[in-house]
Amino acid sequence: MSDRKNAGIGRFALGVAAVALLGSVALIAPDGIGGFSSAVFAQDEEGGGKGSQGDGGQGNKGDGQKGQDNAGQGEGHGGPGEDSDGKGPQAGGPTDTGGGKPVWAQEGIPEVELGRLSVARSPDQVLDRALAEAIASLTPEMIEYYNMSLDEVIAELSLNFDNVAFIDSPLQNLALLGDLLEGGTALSDAGVTTSDTLLAAMLLGAASDKTISISVDTVIAVTTILGTPVTGTAAAELANLAEAIRVAILAGHG
Repeated sequence: MSDRKNAGIGRFALGVAAVALLGSVALIAPDGIGGFSSAVFAQDEEGGGKGSQGDGGQGNKGDGQKGQDNAGQGEGHGGPGEDSDGKGPQAGGPTDTGGGKPVWAQEGIPEVELGRLSVARSPDQVLDRALAEAIASLTPEMIEYYNMSLDEVIAELSLNFDNVAFIDSPLQNLALLGDLLEGGTALSDAGVTTSDTLLAAMLLGAASDKTISISVDTVIAVTTILGTPVTGTAAAELANLAEAIRVAILAGHG
């Protein structure tokens, strides 16, 4: 059997897995995704400071429409690669949240492998710059993607990945997610009308490593680090949607 045929079979198998996971998401959110809004995001009373770290983002393979390689933008220093466990504190003057520790070093954040998602620890000025760059990079094709339904997103990512235009940079995705959690309108002002739930899942799923599962603890850890914790039922829903999107990306990207 040729290598090309083997690759095709592998991609088909991953596509089936994405569809199967999508079915499990439907069981968890039978009423659809439109009812989940930023209003259910609980605020952390301990504060929203963010530690400092390099962006560590990776550009998408050969497709300029899928976000820019942050390493070439001079946004950070020493950011983790895809193999990083994303658990340790980062150097570079993290924001003090009152107890001598940045928010991501406080008690109560789940111990979970974050990988690319560890760039959520970046300081505010880095995330603000990434947010501006993400908005500036949006194209009509990207706006169309972010306005798709969940079924369409899963199908496009798993079966037509090379032709899908979306932001791949983990830093830019998490900057957009942080803006969304805080009630910001960066994407809606650009013409995105998707529900907050699905949009948050698209951003988190794209920011994550393709091979690291997104769990409820992942959602709690990342959103707490970003300063607007998502917990309980809302965290479970977001985790399942983001995981379905991660699996679809893995299926399409290979």
